Amino acid sequence: MNTSREALKLWLSDVLTANGAYGATADRPAVFDPDRDPRHASRPKQMQRLSSVVTFGRLTVQAGGGSPAATDTRLTVKLKPPVELLRTVLKSDRQFHNEMHAYQNVVPFLIEHLPDGARGPALPVFVYGCNECGARWSEDVIVLEDPRGHGYVPARAPECAVGAASAHMDYSHLAVAIAALGRFHGMSFTAKQKNPVAFRKLVGNLREIQWDEDGWLVKDNGLKSLSMRGARPLMDQDKYRDGKLKGFLTMIREADRNLKLAMTPKEPFAVICHGDYCKPNILFEYDEAGQPREAMITEFTAVRYGSPGLDLSYFLYKNADKDVQDNRWEDLLAVYLESVAAVLPADVKAPTAEQLHHELRFHALYGYAHLLFAVPNMINDNPRGLLEIDHDDDKTTVEDLLVARIDAADEKITEILSDTVRHIIDHGYAEQYEFPSNSRL
Repeated sequence: MNTSREALKLWLSDVLTANGAYGATADRPAVFDPDRDPRHASRPKQMQRLSSVVTFGRLTVQAGGGSPAATDTRLTVKLKPPVELLRTVLKSDRQFHNEMHAYQNVVPFLIEHLPDGARGPALPVFVYGCNECGARWSEDVIVLEDPRGHGYVPARAPECAVGAASAHMDYSHLAVAIAALGRFHGMSFTAKQKNPVAFRKLVGNLREIQWDEDGWLVKDNGLKSLSMRGARPLMDQDKYRDGKLKGFLTMIREADRNLKLAMTPKEPFAVICHGDYCKPNILFEYDEAGQPREAMITEFTAVRYGSPGLDLSYFLYKNADKDVQDNRWEDLLAVYLESVAAVLPADVKAPTAEQLHHELRFHALYGYAHLLFAVPNMINDNPRGLLEIDHDDDKTTVEDLLVARIDAADEKITEILSDTVRHIIDHGYAEQYEFPSNSRL
């Protein structure tokens, strides 16, 4: 498909009309008008995300005789990256599958099992999706109602926030966001107890986007050497010379194996996880005083089944600064547990605080491993892109690019990673680190 604004307008208008979006028919066609790129009027305004190219625009459907009233709706449109190598590296086909499956099947099923009076988290409104893959990749698209039309916007940050501080959220935002996550996780506890057969079928239709036959995103146990970046500074501190580092070093000695085990679902606490729960994928609604009062969860491309500790460790290690991690960690976990309980019927029990810490003990590695990918963006507004791939060099690997990004700002990155390792150790999440003998890959 031609990526000009006019071509996108004609193509998507035809697609949404044929799909009957908002009651559109041949006599009442849907007309999608993409936002203009202010630098190039002939191009749509677009935003490059890791898994897709995103554009925004307005959809109109005129009223007709005896037909529904006219529709005027802001839309978010997600397209696959135009570069084949990026689509392959990103597993774009699988990411689109997961997101469409989440909106069309998983979310409605979970909401269906909410008890009377319980309120699930705010989620985007799904309009249309197509994932033909292969040679027809350019026809693949996911269309959602633009959350901004419902009052949800990206997190507001202090004007003075720069670098890592701009990637973090203050406590009020964190509490609202973790409450939304708790409600999302809580719905799984009810659904899998009330209808386990259908629940297992939904889970079985999720696609793996992080693991290949030859390992994780970073190959050849490269995660071990990368993980040492955060451990080495602690080796020189008296507090950690008495063996306190041993558990963490055991954790990363077989980092790939342990990460795989951490990402393998274990009952009874496995839930449908978001998989990439972080600031860019969370939108907020604000009250009259400018305080966040509700969070909307977006971007379900990495959704997976696993421990709630996967989402929690990634969310808290990436989005909470050192002060919040040290002083408000238990408060945030309490908010999470309260929100889980709020969507459960009386005969379904939420995990206890002790059980939640047990989950974090064996799943904190997920948060730390993914922080390695995120931390360059946290300290540099314009980092070397993870996907700046030389199209003529088929030897370039994700690990090569990740190492280059980490090396681009060594001291700042090392400080963030070291603080995370320290937190994992100080909270007992690395003590006697080993999985039960009955765990399986």
